[in-house]
Amino acid sequence: MKNKSFLSITLSLALSFLVFSCSSNLDSNIELTQNDFTAQNSNVKKAKWTIMVYMSGDNNLEEYIVKDLEKELGKIGSTSNVQIVALSDRITGYDKTRGDWKGTKLFHVTKGMKANSENAVSDLGEKSMGSPKTLTDFVSWSKSNYPAENYALYFWGHGWSWHKGFTMEDKTNHDSLDPNEIKNVFDKLGKIDMVAYDACNMGSIEVESLWYKHAKAIVHSQEFVGGDGIEYDQVLTKLNANPNLKAEDLAIITNKSAGTNKEKTGSAVILDAKFGNLIKAVDEWSIALKNGLDTNRKNYEKSFSKAQKFIELPDDNDLYDLASKISENVSDPIIKSKSTAVMSAVKSVILDEWHIKKYANAHGITISKVKANDKEKKYYKTLDFSKNTNWDEFLDLYKN
Repeated sequence: MKNKSFLSITLSLALSFLVFSCSSNLDSNIELTQNDFTAQNSNVKKAKWTIMVYMSGDNNLEEYIVKDLEKELGKIGSTSNVQIVALSDRITGYDKTRGDWKGTKLFHVTKGMKANSENAVSDLGEKSMGSPKTLTDFVSWSKSNYPAENYALYFWGHGWSWHKGFTMEDKTNHDSLDPNEIKNVFDKLGKIDMVAYDACNMGSIEVESLWYKHAKAIVHSQEFVGGDGIEYDQVLTKLNANPNLKAEDLAIITNKSAGTNKEKTGSAVILDAKFGNLIKAVDEWSIALKNGLDTNRKNYEKSFSKAQKFIELPDDNDLYDLASKISENVSDPIIKSKSTAVMSAVKSVILDEWHIKKYANAHGITISKVKANDKEKKYYKTLDFSKNTNWDEFLDLYKN
């Protein structure tokens, strides 16, 4: 997607969401009701992949909705092997193209498609893109009408790691799609082979832990994403050339596509048993850090201050680099050993990673250093990552 930085997010914090009504239906095999996505499309042959793009442009990203639908997704369009569906939400004030339509529209993207109302499968009115029901309805409809061997879900919109109130910001409805909301609907989402965030600052171990065991691979950026993001036409061209690609392969080409433009960081991470080993390594590392806190507090402070940081996540660090800095600054053999184990585990899960020179010590995964007085600390403790590691307990004692 084409994303703006968190600095611009804060200028439009109110979140919105769009309500679906059924006004136009250009695909005669698809029937949508006003209240849901109920549909039948028995004539569509099972594809190799169905690409689902959840486009939350009910905010200052609206100007990129039509551009990405036409110049990237529509440049390639759906094929028998790769079907493309997009749920797209717009708002007033940023773009007047294609009849200046507003609200939420459902598109089955075809080659050369113009992103106007006439080419939408349905005009769904105002729907909240921050509602988990909107997400699950979209995914269920996509799977029912465009069944495939594999499914990829792309989140297109604002983001800010695990924090509440930012991911898939919907200004009209003052809403957002927060981590635990997604967690609560995994049973309804069903099979998702690859998930990608075309959004700011989603490359964290906290976000990855959310999707662990619910997707095979994830793509994201540690830093904010500018006006380019994922280049969907590049991804679709390569996927059509080899539709038998596995989820890990699609994650790699998706991540590499964002590296061809002016973005800053990008990473693709495997979410298999190796990721489980990473969680275990971080847990054991956290325990070692707790046990050595009295002796090494100053060494920890030095490490936190020197490890790779990110503009819009100033309290967070690159996980690998933080472990490396701690290993360098302490003499305790247990802490050194556990730090090295974390570094090795990070390397094992990275499928692909790139960064510009400014982020020389970025390795693909951030970890949050939640401050003692952070108003979101209580929410942080409800995340799967916090429940499965002693990291938050270490931070409690560290009291930074």
